[in-house]
Amino acid sequence: MNLKKRIPAIDWISNYKKSDFKFDLIAGLTVGVMLVPQGMAYALLAGVPPIYGLYAGIVPLFLYAILGTSMHLSIGPVAVSALLVLAGVGQVAEPFSEEYLSLVILAGLLIGIAQMTMSFLRLGFLVNFLSHPVIAGFTSAAAVIIAASQLKYLLGVDIPRFHHFYETVGYAFSHISETNLLALGLGLGGMVLIAVLKKINKNIPGALLTVIIGIALVYFFQLNKQGINIVGAVPQGLPKLIFPEISMANIKLVLPTVLTVTLIGIVESIGIAKAIESKHDYYKVRPNQELFALGVSKIVGSFFQSIPTSGSFSRSAINNESGGKTGLSSIITAALIAITLLFLMPLFYYLPEALLASIILLAVKGLFEYKEAIHLWKIHRNDFWMMIVTFVVTLGVGIELGVLTGV
Repeated sequence: MNLKKRIPAIDWISNYKKSDFKFDLIAGLTVGVMLVPQGMAYALLAGVPPIYGLYAGIVPLFLYAILGTSMHLSIGPVAVSALLVLAGVGQVAEPFSEEYLSLVILAGLLIGIAQMTMSFLRLGFLVNFLSHPVIAGFTSAAAVIIAASQLKYLLGVDIPRFHHFYETVGYAFSHISETNLLALGLGLGGMVLIAVLKKINKNIPGALLTVIIGIALVYFFQLNKQGINIVGAVPQGLPKLIFPEISMANIKLVLPTVLTVTLIGIVESIGIAKAIESKHDYYKVRPNQELFALGVSKIVGSFFQSIPTSGSFSRSAINNESGGKTGLSSIITAALIAITLLFLMPLFYYLPEALLASIILLAVKGLFEYKEAIHLWKIHRNDFWMMIVTFVVTLGVGIELGVLTGV
């Protein structure tokens, strides 16, 4: 097999121009400062400590930059994959427990193996058979479920974990009198600040600046002593090489999650890569190679304690808008995450969880595709009803069944 086809980085490295470096550097650093708070937030959403979101931003991102055919796709923890992991693995183990973490990392390994197998079997074309209305219905429902899951952080109320989103919302409203107004103020203030900064300039790292301000407020005014939940001590240093705990019993436990995340992750990642590819004429996205790159990044990442990763639309868009030219921008992002883990983690001790919730809530706002529903209602009623059925079943019954119903 042509080595350049299997390792696309050989091609862009051999043709690299010095003039491209400043663009890759700016894009890599911009995505990096965005990934730090997002990674920690999505780790919490997935039911694991914040540090594992940053672990997922090093090895997978670096490997994808070497093996992927998209020059702009940014790999790492994302909201939808985090939700799917929590919904699936959370049924067989308690989130944030050692057993749960072990199963999540095993799921990442198996998802990677599934994606690499699909690459070898040249099944990349299958992504075309999962229709856009199904994906739109699922992601819209996922946005609602994710928003409901963040109420406990935003309101500062200890909400038990429920199987259905409406149970979470019902409990939150019945205990609304227990709301911590400081937590709510921080969360809402964080959302307003991020939104305003984004409107001023998309390249401003609004989430990171908001996190810095939040940490300063908690530290100087000792808000953690007034009921504000903080991240607390976060381990420092790079992820260690640890072999996932593999057994047939554990594989059976995570298999439904593996199948769902594999399917959604492929459509999500390749869809983003192709959308950005259409804006450029110097590279071509190859679905089978994308499956290989995504698979390898997850397999190797699982040995370095990475949770399942996928392509991020927001970070990929920022990579593109910041002028990134090649996979070097992603390598620079991974290096920045590594530097953060080595030297900067103590600074996040006073990070309020309410601000992480605000980052997630703003990020998933774009997943709720109401404009697509209006569009389909006008031009294609069958597709509209397909989207609505997927949306309703996902919300009312469950995520896996929602996707399967849509398919």
